[in-house]
This record gives sequence, C-alpha cells and structure tokens, in this order.
Amino acid sequence: MVRRTFVLKDPEGLHARNSAKAVMACRDSKASVTLEYGGETADGGNILEVMSLRARYGDEIRITAEGEGEQEITEEIEKALNGIMI
Repeated sequence: MVRRTFVLKDPEGLHARNSAKAVMACRDSKASVTLEYGGETADGGNILEVMSLRARYGDEIRITAEGEGEQEITEEIEKALNGIMI
C-alpha cells in the first residue's frame, strides 16, 4: 500500500477536467485507489465522488493506492489533479 499526501497547486482547485484525467488513470490502473480530503473519502475511479471532495487551491489531498502499479498511479493522479499533462 502506498499513501501520498500532496498540496493541490492548480489555481482552479479540484475541477472537472483534471478530475476526469485522474479518474481515467485510475480506471486504467490495476491498483485500487481512494482520495481523501476534509474527512471525506472518494473512489478514485468515480468522477462524481472525486469532484464531491471540493478541494481548493492549497488544500492537502491524500491518495491511497493498493495493488499492482500503486506507486506509479499515485504519481499520475497528483500530476493530473495539479493540471500537469499525463
């Protein structure tokens, strides 16, 4: 299991485009992924759950991944949510 906490650096916060990129990466991964923010947890493969976290610029988000490719998927998700092309 890999846990990674990062600061959301996209000025627009957690928005649809970046959330969709992260969800697509999760769906392509064999690892099970969850995101946590503000006491709420979201399935990394569910766009509605991810967007419902409503994280803003500067907020800390925790990614937990378990399974094959867990390290890689946590890095991909961080990049996607921060608007860095993956």
